[in-house]
Amino acid sequence: MGNSIIKFSFIFGMALAVFFGCTEPNSVDNPPPSQVILVEKSSDSSAVERGIDAEQPLGVFPVPEQNAIYLEWYGLDEDDLAAYDIYRRDRDTTGNFQKIAEVPRRFGQTDTSYLDLSVNLDTVYYYYVIARDEDGQEGERSRIDFYRLLPRPKSLNAPVGNTLFQGFFEWDFDEDFVAQYFIFRLEKNNGSGEFFPYYLGLLDTEGRTQPNQRWSLEEVGLTALDPGQYRWRIDVRRFDDRNNREGSESTWETFQVQ
Repeated sequence: MGNSIIKFSFIFGMALAVFFGCTEPNSVDNPPPSQVILVEKSSDSSAVERGIDAEQPLGVFPVPEQNAIYLEWYGLDEDDLAAYDIYRRDRDTTGNFQKIAEVPRRFGQTDTSYLDLSVNLDTVYYYYVIARDEDGQEGERSRIDFYRLLPRPKSLNAPVGNTLFQGFFEWDFDEDFVAQYFIFRLEKNNGSGEFFPYYLGLLDTEGRTQPNQRWSLEEVGLTALDPGQYRWRIDVRRFDDRNNREGSESTWETFQVQ
């Protein structure tokens, strides 16, 4: 009789353990994050550029002599999201992707972009972004996107440093790469410190094969400028645009028109 009671108690205890063990919540059983969606690459001639692109880093020390590659994606509205992981491979489509960075989820701050400073010129880099939750689970990766940096225009000479406009724009292409096609981008200060698109011209160097370029207001496609503060930039592109994923950008330079 005593053995039967002991045996029954043991079986009952095991059953309770199994029951409560099965019903105990397990956070790892939560579904993984959703797939990250990359922002579609806009045209280099768009007034507002979105998606993967060349970008001149600001506030970075030391400032690189070339552009970086900018990535952009849409944020996920998930409570247990921890970070976005950035994966990259270069040169060909057969290499393995390596994780190069993570962008932690930050409340009230931008966490939907990444600037890759560790890149070389004339190399195709492939990227994807994947979301990771607090349990370490990764969601489905984004689509793969790619970009190649070209030598950027530099030594913008006139007008520069908020000086008065004298009728000409000057800059230097890299001696090893004088672009045949480029974009002249002009923005105007709205009076409160913000610059907005004012004019954009897709131009051809028209046989000007020297690195130093000097263009008049009329040659870039304008006849006159209203009084105010402006800034300008040169964007380099290939002839066929290579699926719009090869290019470079100069720095912005400001000037005044009275």
